Amino acid sequence: MSEGAAGAIEVLVGAFDDIADAGQVTLPREHEQTFTAIFGWWAWINRSCKLVLLARAAGLGHECTPNLRSVVEHSLILQWVVDVGVDALAAVDSFDEERRRKLFDELLAAGWATPEGATRPDGTAHPLRGYVANFAQLCIAYSARDLYVPYRLMSTHIHPTTKGAEAYMRADGGLAGQPVIDMFESFSAVVAVCVIQVALAINSLLGNETLTAAIAEAQGRLGVAIDRPTLK
Repeated sequence: MSEGAAGAIEVLVGAFDDIADAGQVTLPREHEQTFTAIFGWWAWINRSCKLVLLARAAGLGHECTPNLRSVVEHSLILQWVVDVGVDALAAVDSFDEERRRKLFDELLAAGWATPEGATRPDGTAHPLRGYVANFAQLCIAYSARDLYVPYRLMSTHIHPTTKGAEAYMRADGGLAGQPVIDMFESFSAVVAVCVIQVALAINSLLGNETLTAAIAEAQGRLGVAIDRPTLK
């Protein structure tokens, strides 16, 4: 499955590059605000995938686990913004403001000088902010607990955990210069599905022929038809 998944990811990364290299897209006016807001996430997803593919080719598939997890997280929140629209964007802005407020407090606690003109953000609450702040809550909203499981498994190899350390120990207790497991090989299909779903979400805004063809080819490489999850 990993070869088919890698091929699917590569096809969609190529389609993104073609669209981005054109410098502009044509889309209905009602989708402009949403697309402009999430384009950077789409770029991050595809460029992270490009990094993952390069890492895999260099024998570093396991070490790109942070990128894999980031793709999974970005993919679902991007789809949520497409599905919900303006209210979701307001929730993202609210959470960003909360992050800046906490950073400002940490800056002061560390004794750093504040930049001239910098003020402490208010951290305005938003009723949908939990979907941005808590990935588990977002997965539940999409009936996608099966997506949260690999997210958590990948987390054990990103943070300093016992399980993460064991990835470089052989079963006989010997040292391993190469990981004895590979998170890309384990979860490549999950990531490919996420990237296809993101492309479907983006294409619901664009209706782009290049992307439409790439989605079809990617699904063929993966060997399964993929639909987007449905928000409750």
